Amino acid sequence: MQQKTAKKSKRALWSVYVFIEREVQEGRVLTRRRRLTEIKQPRYIPGPVKTVIHKFLYLNVTKMYKKNGMLFIQVGVGKKKELHRHEVKDVASVQVREYKRDGRIE
Repeated sequence: MQQKTAKKSKRALWSVYVFIEREVQEGRVLTRRRRLTEIKQPRYIPGPVKTVIHKFLYLNVTKMYKKNGMLFIQVGVGKKKELHRHEVKDVASVQVREYKRDGRIE
């Protein structure tokens, strides 16, 4: 009996890591609004500002492009596609790995 083999894909897919660099202030307090018309300024407790790197992983990426200072990452196709955006000035690095089209996972 032969083992089932996956059909060769026509669509190129990638997995993408996006590293975002952000400045975070420790001791920040956010106030919630009780009504939509109420305007309250967030209060800050003085503290050191430190730089933090956030890591985002996107699987089955079909399209990735830059437009107007934004990095757009499209995941999936059809009704279930998702579009993620990041500002290019905040992106520290991007790592891309292309999937093999023969369907084998290594």
